[in-house]
Amino acid sequence: MAEIDPETLKESETVERKEELNSNALKTISAFANTKGGSLYVGIKDDATLLTGEISDQAQQDVVNKVVNKLGIIPDVSLHTFEGQEFLEIRIKKSRRPISYNGKYYQRSGNTTRELDTESLKTLFLNGVSWDTQLDDRFSVDDINEQTWTRFDADSRGQRGIPEWDSMEMAQLLQHLSLMVDGRLTNAAIMLFGKDPQKYFPHTTIRVGRFKDQSTIISDNIISGNLYDQLGKVEQVIKSLINKRYEITGESLKRKEVWDYPLPAIREALLNAIVHRNYLITSSEIEIKIFDDSIWFYNPGKLPEGLTIDQLKHSHSSIRRNRLIADVFFRAGYIEQFGSGTLRMMEALKSESHPEPEFKEQANGFVTQFFIKQTIAIQPEKVEGLNERQKAALVYIREHGKIDTATYQKMSDVSRVTAFRDLKKLIDKGLIKQIGKEGPGTYYILD
Repeated sequence: MAEIDPETLKESETVERKEELNSNALKTISAFANTKGGSLYVGIKDDATLLTGEISDQAQQDVVNKVVNKLGIIPDVSLHTFEGQEFLEIRIKKSRRPISYNGKYYQRSGNTTRELDTESLKTLFLNGVSWDTQLDDRFSVDDINEQTWTRFDADSRGQRGIPEWDSMEMAQLLQHLSLMVDGRLTNAAIMLFGKDPQKYFPHTTIRVGRFKDQSTIISDNIISGNLYDQLGKVEQVIKSLINKRYEITGESLKRKEVWDYPLPAIREALLNAIVHRNYLITSSEIEIKIFDDSIWFYNPGKLPEGLTIDQLKHSHSSIRRNRLIADVFFRAGYIEQFGSGTLRMMEALKSESHPEPEFKEQANGFVTQFFIKQTIAIQPEKVEGLNERQKAALVYIREHGKIDTATYQKMSDVSRVTAFRDLKKLIDKGLIKQIGKEGPGTYYILD
């Protein structure tokens, strides 16, 4: 028996407090088992005060029996005390199999318990098995697009091919790459090389749009076909929707193409979206939105467990959601090294003086956003009257693509009122413009 102050038991992804072992408590136990495990403390009110009375050995055994009978798992129950009052801790380990309560499945998200939707339930039941490795009797080798396969064959021979490549037929190679098992094709095979993969997986298109603002669309393009072909098609559509200029460089006076964004960075972002999207999510597709000042890539599926946004900006291990799809693009030379895609994006953008990309999880998916390179071509009369804070802000925007009021306050060490006044003067001089209505999401870019 341990002395624990219930005030210290803050609710989180792995901690929950309940007054009694009721249906809501059992849902939480199901969620712990399906997520990371956790501890449910029973006998504590919402305000962290304890219910009075002792807890008998029989009462503890009743708790164990109830969990076993309702959920089919055996909990580890401990008795704790604080200032003479007792409460229980029910410790639950992460389960290797999905755990339901009354026929429904739950998971923890932060400090809340939520019922799983159909797509999340599919992921739970796969239990770490890669979607792209699943076999499907609907496919056959006749569904493979021979032209696409021939292109991959040629691409991979010069990159990371198989030593016996020349002596193998297509079916043998598919099997060697684990795209075929005992004569049955995997999801990856049909998605990568199929004649019409949308016949089986209609949600696997890629949508590319050109926007004037968040609600005004100028161009809308839906790209279908297999993933190997989609990569090239989407690249061409993006190039048709961003700007290109020419620079004369070197003594040979050769003309150099300069795009709004480095093309290697665009390809890396696109490959990341294709290779890492959660194909179990059928309600949304990969989306690419091109604005005047940025390009936005979205793929369904948040970061895999164990990977954080901060890790993406540093050298990190690879967690491959679709290992067969990733392996094919690796063999063809499109992926240089697993786990390095975000770093190559950052390097490509930095090499052309672009702001650092932004990575975030959003709407059950993952977003990568590039910001257009900003230049400062200021007429002398516009600089007159600017203080050092305002000049520093212009440099910051050029290097980072944008600035918001909170950032300006922090870098300038001024009040919010002063920050607003400084930024308004830059707007009035035509040096910057405000994006979004006044509020938390407002930021400023060069005009």
